[in-house]
Amino acid sequence: MVSFHCFRDGKCEWNKGLKDFANQFNETYGKDYSLSKCLDISKKETKQPEVLLEASGDQPMVIECKQIVYPKDYYQKHRHFHDFFNSFQKAFKRDLRNSLPEDLYQISIDESILYQNSKSKLDGLSREITLYIKNNLEDFLISEIIFIDKPIPCCFRRIPDNERDDTSDKSGLKLSGAWKDVGVYYKEMIEAEPVIAQELARHLAATEKKFQEYTDCVKILIVEIGGDFLFPERIIEIIENATIPPIVDQIWLADPEDESENIITYHRVV
Repeated sequence: MVSFHCFRDGKCEWNKGLKDFANQFNETYGKDYSLSKCLDISKKETKQPEVLLEASGDQPMVIECKQIVYPKDYYQKHRHFHDFFNSFQKAFKRDLRNSLPEDLYQISIDESILYQNSKSKLDGLSREITLYIKNNLEDFLISEIIFIDKPIPCCFRRIPDNERDDTSDKSGLKLSGAWKDVGVYYKEMIEAEPVIAQELARHLAATEKKFQEYTDCVKILIVEIGGDFLFPERIIEIIENATIPPIVDQIWLADPEDESENIITYHRVV
């Protein structure tokens, strides 16, 4: 997936992924690093890395984790996306749930138009959509899909069996944005590259300062990309081509592996 599509609550970087990184690092290199101290919550005057790890017979390790989000308002819009889904879920349960066979359904919506509607309008939009489906229920039950133009372009469908796996719910509702062609993703990646490179340079400069007190440690920067990207090789290329301060020993890229983004794999880039 290469990028985190959804926001992750919580301020503790150790519990948000660095514990998993330590486990993967230990497994890869046959080490036994464990958390020694959360440095970023210390009361030192200078800014600190996230954590200090120690292992018997090895150099201590400090880790800094930085997230680059593109575009900058990506998570603000994505939260609005989830607000709509919460509203639609309520309308779905109230107006449609009892009229449909128990199954797995999906609502896909045009995000660009959704974002033009304030949060206060979402309940009304959701109710209009569910009532439209209910008024055309006979057609939907035959075709298992319905396209809606107003109040907002969207598509409601039964998810086909070939798109499910063992983890799919037997009943429920899923949300997705409008389908985009690979060419659109590529164009967005090209537009994002200079911004990502600029943000990476800024984070590298800040990380260099944080590592100054830890010259006797292995110093690792972990990069997380937030947004909607399909081309991991382009992200890796940006990192490889960056001007990396000599004090930074290694750079790793976080890669969410599952739809819920709870499974994260870390790949060393530098």
